[in-house]
Amino acid sequence: MAWDYLNPDSTKVRVFTHLYASLVVYFFLIPGRTNTGKGEVLRLQLFCLIVATFGVLELACASSICTTGTLASYEALGAGGCEIGGDTIASFTTISGITGATPINPSLVAITPSGGTTDPVLTFDVSQTANAGSLLEAIFTYVISGPDNFTTDMTTLSNSSETVDGDVSDTQDYCVGGRFGADGVDGCTGSTSGALLTLDGIQNTDQGSFAGATTLSITDDFVLDGGTAGTASGGIFADQFTATSTVPEPNGIFLLSALGLVFAGFLKLHSLRRNS
Repeated sequence: MAWDYLNPDSTKVRVFTHLYASLVVYFFLIPGRTNTGKGEVLRLQLFCLIVATFGVLELACASSICTTGTLASYEALGAGGCEIGGDTIASFTTISGITGATPINPSLVAITPSGGTTDPVLTFDVSQTANAGSLLEAIFTYVISGPDNFTTDMTTLSNSSETVDGDVSDTQDYCVGGRFGADGVDGCTGSTSGALLTLDGIQNTDQGSFAGATTLSITDDFVLDGGTAGTASGGIFADQFTATSTVPEPNGIFLLSALGLVFAGFLKLHSLRRNS
């Protein structure tokens, strides 16, 4: 799991962290029974230890945790992206789609992240309606990378409705271990590529398995087709990935190291006090 409760983007957490650090420093800088020069040196050393430790904690939690947003806000994250557990989701880009289709505004595509390092999920929610003779499309690419090998990719489609000859679909193309070319479908630079298809009412789930890779390039093409005499409304499509865990999450390693440093410092200070 991610260390969400230490997310530095949270103002409340930042305030709490620094207040807590200040209280700890103040407690150990209170004049004790011995006001010798050695005692003051020990307190100064502890102050430096605490400042350095909280600096490590800041670095350990510096990555932005993925939160509910829109396709537009995720595009604004750029190549840095955000994290689900130890996985980085980044480089969201809207691309050109079907000729004649009306692009769905990225600000109208809601995104909800969930899961963790070995089972990240991105859920996309669209509420628009395509009437007869119209075609609405949201097509975009992104990259997911992590410390573990992704071995399974699944897409699902739900909460859609159609009348007469209307259709709602999502086609997902994936590139294992590399990236697609500019069109988001061709030119995969990885070991293999494939496509998953969901069509509401006919096939609402599709899944693919492949040899493990720590990076996947994904292109989702969500289409609302009103047909010649019908309508196509909304939909929730989700990209779900499975990875095989091999190493601890980086944030966890840094956090445990920092806490161990604090504990060792306290023990050393206690020992020096007894000998002073």
